[in-house]
Amino acid sequence: MGYNTEAEFMAIFLALFVILIMGVILKHALRNKTEAVRHIPLMVVGAFILLFEVTKQTYHLVNHNWNTWHVPLHFCSYFLVWYGVALFTRGKIRQIMYSCSLVGGILVSLLLCIAPDMILHNATTDIFGSFDHFHTYFYHMAVMAYWIWMLMLNVYHPQRQHLITTIILHGIFFFVTIIGAHVFQTNYTNVLHSDISIMETLRYNAGQFAYTIVLALVGVLAVSIVASSIYYITKKLYKQNLNKEKITIEK
Repeated sequence: MGYNTEAEFMAIFLALFVILIMGVILKHALRNKTEAVRHIPLMVVGAFILLFEVTKQTYHLVNHNWNTWHVPLHFCSYFLVWYGVALFTRGKIRQIMYSCSLVGGILVSLLLCIAPDMILHNATTDIFGSFDHFHTYFYHMAVMAYWIWMLMLNVYHPQRQHLITTIILHGIFFFVTIIGAHVFQTNYTNVLHSDISIMETLRYNAGQFAYTIVLALVGVLAVSIVASSIYYITKKLYKQNLNKEKITIEK
């Protein structure tokens, strides 16, 4: 837990600073544009993420060093689905994908702040030293930018049904991850063993099945808490923005 080096701390928070500055610029530049236009920055990030992943898979295949770790069954791989579907859909489906992206993005961002090694591993030691370091770092910074800009551009419209749908979709994908981890014998999302000592102790003492159940429950609880918090906070902010717009129009 925590930051191992000052460089690791700076790499994450410098990126966050840049993301926020760019978000402010985008918000100011697009404040009078239609919602369709305000979606464009997220579409660009979504397309970047998908192309970046294709590049990663191609790179390792061409260099003959592809292995099962590169199968997109990690928690952070879920964003390929959320962003990809959001990129090619509109309306209700896009909004559900935004909800999934927002919940997952906040969880990843929290881990980046309190336990960066779990997400970035050793990528920040030399970001441009290898393709894997480069990909790991910028992929996760793009994940962080996506949800922050989504809120700043006011393109996500919270609805109560998003709560259940988001929890269910994350649960389904985690179930697929559990199956994949055992089939490929690869530790996606800490399914086979944990980086957290207390969880690893649980696995050792209670067994793999009990550990998996607890891990799934912790994941569902985390998603549920974040999804519920997002709904009530964004719903309130969204109503405030609507009221401001109505007052402006009436004046």
